[in-house]
Amino acid sequence: MENQKLSRIPDRKTGAIYIRVSTDKQEELSPDAQRRLLLEYAESHNIDIPAEYAFQDNGVSGRKAKKRPAFQQMIALAKSKDHPIDIIIVWKFSRFARNQEESIVYKSLLKKNNVDVVSISEPLSDGPFGSLIERIIEWMDEYYSIRLSGEVMRGMTENAMRGNYQSDAPIGYRSPGGGRPPVKDPDTIQIPLFIKDQFLSGSTVLQIARSLNELGYQTKRGNPWDSRGVRYVLENPFYMGRARWNYTKQGRKQKPADEVIYAEGNWEPLWDEDTYQQIQKRLSANMGKVRSRDVAAVRHWLSGILVCSSCGATLSYGGTKNSRNFQCWKYSKGQCNKSHYISVVSMETLVITYLEDLLYSEELVYLAISSASSDSGNRLTERKRQLQKLDAKESRIKAAYQNGIDTLEEYKANKDALASERRLIEDGILNLTEAVKKQTNDALDNKRGQSIFDLLCIIQDESADYVTKGNMIRNVVDHIVFNRKDTSLDIFLKLTI
Repeated sequence: MENQKLSRIPDRKTGAIYIRVSTDKQEELSPDAQRRLLLEYAESHNIDIPAEYAFQDNGVSGRKAKKRPAFQQMIALAKSKDHPIDIIIVWKFSRFARNQEESIVYKSLLKKNNVDVVSISEPLSDGPFGSLIERIIEWMDEYYSIRLSGEVMRGMTENAMRGNYQSDAPIGYRSPGGGRPPVKDPDTIQIPLFIKDQFLSGSTVLQIARSLNELGYQTKRGNPWDSRGVRYVLENPFYMGRARWNYTKQGRKQKPADEVIYAEGNWEPLWDEDTYQQIQKRLSANMGKVRSRDVAAVRHWLSGILVCSSCGATLSYGGTKNSRNFQCWKYSKGQCNKSHYISVVSMETLVITYLEDLLYSEELVYLAISSASSDSGNRLTERKRQLQKLDAKESRIKAAYQNGIDTLEEYKANKDALASERRLIEDGILNLTEAVKKQTNDALDNKRGQSIFDLLCIIQDESADYVTKGNMIRNVVDHIVFNRKDTSLDIFLKLTI
């Protein structure tokens, strides 16, 4: 609707009325009563109020103007190019704003557009004294709002400490009302239990979300499940019978731990504290891992494992329905100058062939260190630290010579002694490196055959889904470098021993 400048009768003004109903339970006039009084005031003061200039926000706080859509529409109208209104009428200044800073900003903006704000229950005199009274009223409105917010917070805190649940019960439960504790919902109780069982059985949160959606389950709000929703169920202490309140702030960001309130609830839990701690431990372990993309989120069991030999980027899965392929994603973006295009069928065949060859090949590269070689590994680390100390010592004796502290003969003697010490340490590092390599390879040789054989059985099984294949290959293979020039693969294993 376009706002048009109304033709005005001399000595009459065109105005707008603004009505706001608070979120709190303070005593105030109903919207209809406010509208009636505002229109009566306008009529008695020769102010015309077109029907489209009556703005109303219901059940919203006055502390943030950006959260009041009708208020924003009114302000936009008042400062529009045509300047269609002369005055805004409210029942109380607190209806206009409860934040003094915003009140001053918006009133100043309106004043620049020759629009006044009038409170019919708080008449003000003209001049500086009237402005002073208006500021005092604004300050009292803001103080009341802050005090009211604090009282509400204290009341909710006390209620939470008594174990009463103050929000809508999470999925699996329902709130009967009347101050009674949440009860299990027979229609949805299986959902959190399914999530818990699947997670403790080894499924990722994304895999669980996919399974829930495939089974036709929805969230409390009727939406499809995602990782965040599954994680919320797993993290929520409600299911072990504990109330958690004041946990997040606006935007679902977590508050500091010392602000969160926990109390024993008065409802029947779904699992005990030991189970809850077991879930949290696994969640923390998964969050701490730096690992390849969750196989449930990829489109092929080889996605995220294949690597471009030219730039090191992963090969992305794409193509048409009848012609699927892998290609370096950086090449597709113009950031790599070597195409690594290969059809999916060709790559699958290539991987299977190379894995079969690996069963009998000695040309393997491992990304693993045997636990049996941990002692040698520790000694190897210590030798490398000794080399670093020698580097620092060599810098000091050189500086001593350059600064005239040591003679040339002293410098040469110190340097020769360091060189002799360095040779001993380097020989030790060489011997320890060979020991670690031998211990590792001996252990790997005993295990690699069975692991690769098991992997081949899974990826060649037509009945196995891509998640099963993806998980299996990720247990054995860290990454596969594909060289398009000679159609070769370098397979890096991560066998755990």
